[in-house]
Amino acid sequence: MYQYFILSGIFLFFEYIIHVLGTWKLCRKAGINFWKIFIPIYNIFILLKNYGRSIWYMILLLNPLTSIILLFILWIDLIRSFGKGTKKDIILLLFSAGIYIYYINFFEKIQFLKIEKIKKEDNTGILLSIIFSFITHTYIIQPFVIPTSSMEGTLLVGDFILVSKIHYGLRMPMSPISIPFTHNKIYKNIKSYISILQWPYFRFSPIQSIQRNDIVVFNFPKDFNHKIIDKKDHYIKRCIGLPGDLISIKEGVLFINQKKEKFFEKKQQAYFVKTENIPLNIEYLKNKMDIEDIELIEEKNDEYFYKIMLTEKKVIQIKNFFDNIVFIKKNIFPINYQEYSIFPNNYGWNRDFFGPLHIPKKGELIKLNLKNIHIYNEIITYEKGEKINVPSERYYKIKNNYYFMMGDNRHNSYDSRYWGFVPENHIVGKPIFIWMSIDWDRKNPLNLFNWKLRLNRIMKIIK
Repeated sequence: MYQYFILSGIFLFFEYIIHVLGTWKLCRKAGINFWKIFIPIYNIFILLKNYGRSIWYMILLLNPLTSIILLFILWIDLIRSFGKGTKKDIILLLFSAGIYIYYINFFEKIQFLKIEKIKKEDNTGILLSIIFSFITHTYIIQPFVIPTSSMEGTLLVGDFILVSKIHYGLRMPMSPISIPFTHNKIYKNIKSYISILQWPYFRFSPIQSIQRNDIVVFNFPKDFNHKIIDKKDHYIKRCIGLPGDLISIKEGVLFINQKKEKFFEKKQQAYFVKTENIPLNIEYLKNKMDIEDIELIEEKNDEYFYKIMLTEKKVIQIKNFFDNIVFIKKNIFPINYQEYSIFPNNYGWNRDFFGPLHIPKKGELIKLNLKNIHIYNEIITYEKGEKINVPSERYYKIKNNYYFMMGDNRHNSYDSRYWGFVPENHIVGKPIFIWMSIDWDRKNPLNLFNWKLRLNRIMKIIK
């Protein structure tokens, strides 16, 4: 905690130096007393007062990123009073990262004209709205869109959701300098943040702790393209395993602490479907029954074979509706089939026969041996910063809580079964609301003419 605020204070001090060096001559020409220019915070207050801006702008100093925004606002006001308020000047100031004000301050021979106080009818309201939106986006609620089908049928592709960042404890930003309203990229591999500066992890106390079966947004632990945690890609899954739990899957059925999971209506799995004489009415399945993942595997001798992602409820509905169905059965991998991409890679597990796997809990002692070192090596490497191939210590004390995440679309989800645990410091927030839902062509989502509103999902609370 103290590290975070100490670093923020150091950052603000450097901002103060940059601001004073870049503006002191201009401030003197504007008639501001010499001593007022050099007093931290008070010099900001003086400029706000002189240009008729609200003192509430001072709140922006509480955060490194918003403090940068405040400095640019003040600099724009200042150069305008010297006749440098054209669009060209403002663009030069922004795209030179503030260097332009140094040029004006030290090299331009300009005269002070007058202080133009900001009028209510100016763009102040728009500016404040943008700043307020940014603060809300960063610290309270952030919008997301569901891009994949891993959470069907709870969350659908094209659902626009709001995620609370305070339910599980507000995690303060770790990358202090980044482009507002972006995550980790501007375009392709161009990053939207400065990766050299990185703040330590700090989280406020949660309103509620993560409960089993909560839907959680988190940063993908295996995103190696971005080293700063809060800039790693966002994932959304259901938390089915809490710290200290024992997870296992047998014939596609999840067991938590050796107890079978409760019936979950929205859970989807892959089913093989065979019909004869007449194929399935795919248009009806998609439009009337909201079944999206349908794949025709084979057609032979008036027999049709499909693989479809279905809930148990929809399995019953299809059986009752189609008379030509020969069979519907789950696509369960055999126990002796090994998926090499399954975590921890060398245990011979697959998506339907997995575990038992213990989820590490903060403070517990893990007894290390040659059998489990492959499971906990990543955690030790992450926490200690060094890789252990052979356990030299008999026990290791876990420093963080970890979680096990799975998608509701169990056979079409890239989740903890494939890449392991989610550390507590990767947790972003809790989805609370669907404010918009669009059914688009998944092969061509940018084709606006094929968009359809899902009216029954708009303004819906996520339970």
